[in-house]
Amino acid sequence: MSEVGTVVARYRRHSLIESSAGERIVCQLKSRSLNPVVGDLVEWHREADGKGIIDGLHERESVLTRIDARGRPETVATNLSQLVVVLAQRPVPDWFLLDRYLASAELTGLKSVIVFNKLDLGDSPPDELASYTHLVDHICRTSAKQKTGLTDLANAMTNERSALIGQSGVGKSSLINALLGDAYQTVSELSEKSGQGRHTTSTAVLFTLPDGGELIDSPGVRDYAPYISDPRDVQNGFREFGPCIGKCRFDDCRHLAEPECAVKSAVDNGDIIEQRYR
Repeated sequence: MSEVGTVVARYRRHSLIESSAGERIVCQLKSRSLNPVVGDLVEWHREADGKGIIDGLHERESVLTRIDARGRPETVATNLSQLVVVLAQRPVPDWFLLDRYLASAELTGLKSVIVFNKLDLGDSPPDELASYTHLVDHICRTSAKQKTGLTDLANAMTNERSALIGQSGVGKSSLINALLGDAYQTVSELSEKSGQGRHTTSTAVLFTLPDGGELIDSPGVRDYAPYISDPRDVQNGFREFGPCIGKCRFDDCRHLAEPECAVKSAVDNGDIIEQRYR
């Protein structure tokens, strides 16, 4: 008899799923055509020898993608409701990378949260952070080491399925450990065992938060770009562009060198940050 489960980690030839009863089982794929990722709802069954088999995938409500090394779309996680981007004073924030994450959230229909971590270093958040106040749904300021701002972050993630992403070294693992405590280590050990100890640091893992909600820990990255099949859709990834879209002189305006461009006028007036426009 088949059951419904949630993929909590994906490896090369098998997946770790959580059953409706809360049990975590390593499952093989029934067919090579199946490509479940973290967050997917799947149909699965247990064989007589106890092994789990994934038979099929449910329809996805949302899909977070990126461009792979060959320029093709790659699915990162599914059925998300929120993207949580972690920054820190060190390493120096990559604002262009942040903008691409936020564009991906907008294009996917996800809420967006910025977390500025490592307040314990004593440096004030950079001035650029304030300019994002109206471009995201929430900004949290945290220190995992001092346990500062964790309640605010936990509240922002309650009743959401959030992907926690950001540059390597910004303290994502420390934040997750502070939010989850012993549960983080337990799930991580199970994930490592399921992955047979290979490439586990590059595998996204789903965790259940104590106060409700779910968190997908996505590996730290040096670069990211959402896959956008139609270049005209890029403008829809920038929240502040919304009031300008449709008000340009030309319907097919690319907001570059065209005359009477509403977006460029908004940049000149200071309503759109020039860095974001570029």
